[in-house]
Amino acid sequence: MLLTQPRITIDLNAVRDNYLALKKQAPDVEVCPMMKGYGYGLGLVEVVRPLVENGCKAVYVSFINEGILLRKAFPKLQINVVNGIFEGTEGLFLEHRLTPVLNSLKQLERWEDIVSSASTNAIIQVETGMHRLGILEDEWGQLTPERLKRDRVTLMMTHFACAQEETERSTDSQCMPVVHDQNKRQFEAYRRALAHFRLQGSVSLDVYMIRPMREPIAQVRSGSAILFGMVDALNEYPFLKNLHLFPTIIVQAPIVQIETLRIGDRVGYGGTYEAKKETKIAIVAMGYNHGLPKTLSNRGNMWFSDGAKWHAAPIVGKVSMDLTVCDVTNIPQAVLEQGWASPLNEHYTINKMLMDSGRSRSEISCSFARMEWVYKE
Repeated sequence: MLLTQPRITIDLNAVRDNYLALKKQAPDVEVCPMMKGYGYGLGLVEVVRPLVENGCKAVYVSFINEGILLRKAFPKLQINVVNGIFEGTEGLFLEHRLTPVLNSLKQLERWEDIVSSASTNAIIQVETGMHRLGILEDEWGQLTPERLKRDRVTLMMTHFACAQEETERSTDSQCMPVVHDQNKRQFEAYRRALAHFRLQGSVSLDVYMIRPMREPIAQVRSGSAILFGMVDALNEYPFLKNLHLFPTIIVQAPIVQIETLRIGDRVGYGGTYEAKKETKIAIVAMGYNHGLPKTLSNRGNMWFSDGAKWHAAPIVGKVSMDLTVCDVTNIPQAVLEQGWASPLNEHYTINKMLMDSGRSRSEISCSFARMEWVYKE
């Protein structure tokens, strides 16, 4: 295929395999994909399709418009809407058979107004210490098990603030006591919620991985592990020991021009890079307009493949809107003649890019835009 603009290729086979690997590794729970942000920016219907075709019965999305889009494609899928019922959307939940996540007493009251006409159950989200979404503990007393049964609430979900930090085993010694204390407090609140509501619990994959007391967990929510693969995660947890997940994304961009810098020449806006020796550079047609993190300026790499090996070319100067410059002095000429570079691939994964750019996986993927999209099946 002719490459005249940046192209992102999403390997749907890898998405499928990551989902099946999680199911095999966690047979005692339901693995429910989190597909918020239009599938973390990768295309909602496209990435959900291989999951449904391989036995997925339910997914989470953030907003009702995402739910409506999925309902048109998947008539039988359970679609859970995390942000719940806004005033005036009650009829849409009924029409499109969407399952609300109830985050407040007000949202519960809206659900109670329509539950007799609904064909779905509901989920409640409880606040256990992250202070983002959920019914506060001071309000739990108003939600008796009898009321929840009458309202057809069948699952209780919560979210932890620091589970990811613990699974990634931060090297920041000052940070880790805070992380451990936060997780301890949230596990304690989760246990209290389970006892009060008498419902099954739903948590993120990170929480399931660290569950020190083997907390009762009925459902695990996972987005980035399925859509990106945690191929660079530390294998210190028993859960990860035999878990093999695959990278799913490759991004390619055409080379517009190759030139040679002389000593003292500066590159890009602000002239932040100065050539200390004669340097061959390639100008690649991709920038922050397409989602390449600007924080990779003068610190990230573009990558070139000879089919057997990936070669790193340091980014020099600032990443600009549509162009990025890299030092290709050490890249074989035959490889350069292929005419493209890759900022993201099976060798340099999104998990590595997050460490170099200081941005999260989902922040990076949700920024991808104005590129050619290809789905590999």
